Amino acid sequence: MSISSERRAPGTMTGRDAFMSNIASRLGRRTPSQTPPERPFKGAPEFYTERRMTQEEHIEQFMANWTALSGKVLVVSEAEAPAAVAAYIRQICEEHGITRITRWEHEELIALGFDGPVREAGIEIVPWRGDGADGIEPGPSPSGEGGVWQQRERLLRAAETCRLGIVWPDYAVSSTSSLALFSHGGKGRSVSLLTDALLAVFRADQLVFRIGEAFEQFKQRYPDAVDMPASLNLITGPSRSADIENDLTIGIHGPGKVHAVIIR
Repeated sequence: MSISSERRAPGTMTGRDAFMSNIASRLGRRTPSQTPPERPFKGAPEFYTERRMTQEEHIEQFMANWTALSGKVLVVSEAEAPAAVAAYIRQICEEHGITRITRWEHEELIALGFDGPVREAGIEIVPWRGDGADGIEPGPSPSGEGGVWQQRERLLRAAETCRLGIVWPDYAVSSTSSLALFSHGGKGRSVSLLTDALLAVFRADQLVFRIGEAFEQFKQRYPDAVDMPASLNLITGPSRSADIENDLTIGIHGPGKVHAVIIR
């Protein structure tokens, strides 16, 4: 119900003016400030941007933050990486009863050559290929036959029935244990969002201290915004949500279990 101007008391403020005056009074001011505050600094403070860490310090900090969020980390040398990553994937699948996984069609993941050993363990692999899913069976519908699910593209339906997604992030942020992933072509974001569990494999030299460093690298890689991939995902630990009665739920908007392999 609105109050007409004829019934409003003289000098009464409404809308924005009343809102700002109320804030000013709470701050002990008689009237709202008419000049904006000075902002001599922009961005992160110097002591933060100038901080430098060794590679081992990056690894240790990422591990501490990642495990604090219930994630698990495996650190391996480059020489042992192919066998170690394959064994770790099999271990994750055995632990969670997973028989179908999806992975990015990423050159670094392909070079590790874990597809053969993983398939020998009876685990099906669905590569996320930018050209579609020829020869890949989508798998049974999670909600029965028919409906909107059957109308989705074949590759998406195949990924939806996988319970482990494997990605190679562009960067990893040690101060927050965040993964920064650009999605395009063979690097579909569904691989990191639809599955119950996520495995990120990356090299130690991809670790940066703060997210701003990753953004600086992205700007150099894509100076023109129109050339930038449509999606940049930042993943910090398992999916968490408490927007329903402040009841914390794990895994409702993404993977509930997260793993990482860091290759020295």
